[in-house]
Amino acid sequence: MDLLSLPVLSADHRIAYGPDPSQFGDLWIPEIKRRRRFPVVVFFHGGWWKSEYDLGYAGRVCAALKREGIATWSVEYRRVGVTGGGWPMTFLDAAAGFDFVAKLAKAYPIDRSQILTMGHSAGGHLAFWVAGRHHVDRESEVFRRQPKLILRGAVSLAGAVDLRLTIDLSGNSIFAHDRDEVCALMGGGPEQQPRRYEAGNPGDLLPFQAPQILVQGTADDQIPPELPGRWVEMSRRLGSEATVKMIPLADHFDVVDPASAAWNVAIEQVKSLIHR
Repeated sequence: MDLLSLPVLSADHRIAYGPDPSQFGDLWIPEIKRRRRFPVVVFFHGGWWKSEYDLGYAGRVCAALKREGIATWSVEYRRVGVTGGGWPMTFLDAAAGFDFVAKLAKAYPIDRSQILTMGHSAGGHLAFWVAGRHHVDRESEVFRRQPKLILRGAVSLAGAVDLRLTIDLSGNSIFAHDRDEVCALMGGGPEQQPRRYEAGNPGDLLPFQAPQILVQGTADDQIPPELPGRWVEMSRRLGSEATVKMIPLADHFDVVDPASAAWNVAIEQVKSLIHR
């Protein structure tokens, strides 16, 4: 049975961070054996930013992180389609969902000085965008003031972390649909919406203050395998710290399947950022 067909797991808490039905998150908190606060991963699910995909499958990632003593705040957001997402709402929700950690830390044992963003597929774009949004121009529709939260790193799991690269690498291959999905999110390509890409594309917001780790399988049929390496080259050139972990024969969902060997690589990268 594939990951998307498995029963959805229930979180410890489902909490609204805004008034829209899609503005909520699932919070997973490790068992408290002594007084302490836990590092937290802010997770963004994938599905090419489309309404037909939600955060349900991400529960297995969250449960696996919980077993490792890491809290997870899995953010739902408005998506392209019936939930009314796309530019700028999807971005505003990603920002609001992340910023909500400041409120969660007042009610739950979360260490606001040990925060990571992590995303799968299209969620990798949102996780990296959140890491770079301090560079967004104040005149942009997606600019919002941010609470003081310390971001320790950003992790991409087979992520479409850069919209321009995703378009450039789509070509006429099995990745050709990627361009259409990006354009649906942004309301057009970079030529039609240059200011949106300047504010909404993570690569335009480099350098990040936090290191990035990109985990991807060589058998991924959703994200071009050249993308992580291109991102790392660009990120380092602009003065940011980035690392890529390519996993032989792993596919698009192996990296978010705790039952797969690929997940062992992913969780080790999370731990490396928390303990650095």
